[in-house]
Amino acid sequence: KPFSSKPCVLRFLRRPAPHFLSRRPGMAAMDVEGPAVIGMEQMAAMPHVARRVNFKLFQQAEVGAAVRVGGRLSASGSGKDRVLTTTDGGSLEVSAVDDDLPAEVVGGAFVEVVGTKAGDGALKTAGIVAMPGKEPMVDAELWDEAVKLMELPQFRDLFTPLV
Repeated sequence: KPFSSKPCVLRFLRRPAPHFLSRRPGMAAMDVEGPAVIGMEQMAAMPHVARRVNFKLFQQAEVGAAVRVGGRLSASGSGKDRVLTTTDGGSLEVSAVDDDLPAEVVGGAFVEVVGTKAGDGALKTAGIVAMPGKEPMVDAELWDEAVKLMELPQFRDLFTPLV
């Protein structure tokens, strides 16, 4: 017999939806603050999926490798160049960042800079993801520990892209 002709299935299909699944008049959608993303098109156009790294892992990566580094941005005084203080205390020169960054991004908010390694202490930026909220919304030490755990041999396969 076809699946839908079974009596127990027909009874289930005729039941009204539970009250918690039905739409309630007057309920408004919640406003949820998401991350501010700068350079989404450039990040999507990158040929490889960027690997999460801290300063130590950045130093070990090959020049030209696609990486994403968490930390805080500050101006370096030379136009579009900025300095990223990473979660493990290193400093990277971040180039090719638009001058018109939102105030919260350059004001010390936690960001993840996505791009390619241009040298030992230089990162060519494709985009920036600013995490919502102010401190203590992102725990930099916890972020750094998570990045380190992703690199352990036992866990590396779980975080390596399959593309």
